[in-house]
Amino acid sequence: MPVNWSPLWLSLRVAGIATAGALGPGLWLAYLLATRPFAGRKTAFFLLALLLAIPVVIVASMLLRPAFPWTLAAAAGVLAAIPLIALGAFSRLRSLDRRYGNAARSLGASEWRIFWRVLLPLGWAPVLAATAIAFARVFAEWTIVCAR
Repeated sequence: MPVNWSPLWLSLRVAGIATAGALGPGLWLAYLLATRPFAGRKTAFFLLALLLAIPVVIVASMLLRPAFPWTLAAAAGVLAAIPLIALGAFSRLRSLDRRYGNAARSLGASEWRIFWRVLLPLGWAPVLAATAIAFARVFAEWTIVCAR
């Protein structure tokens, strides 16, 4: 009996695209939460925790129809991956010494440049770990949906 590898490749594709799609918004959200005090900060943390509680299987199974494209599963995976990446990056960005950013700012660096050239290189390991965890969560939950 031949082995059907298509669910594996579909799961890898969905998880990869979902993780890549969540990386930008997750890092942006982590940077905002770690460096900027704003009025809806507690609400943002609540929404991140809420997204962690909603399983991808529920979202993806609601979308699972005969005419359902796999891109919608990737979109559901983005919603599952954003809080993992955001909270993982937030924990590291929050623990960094503010003097690094202040020194770069005093030398004329923009906020964008400070993030990419100073903060992210100092916190790459937790960001990479959070990205791997987000990929694994989306991959595992989408594999369950494919196995149905």
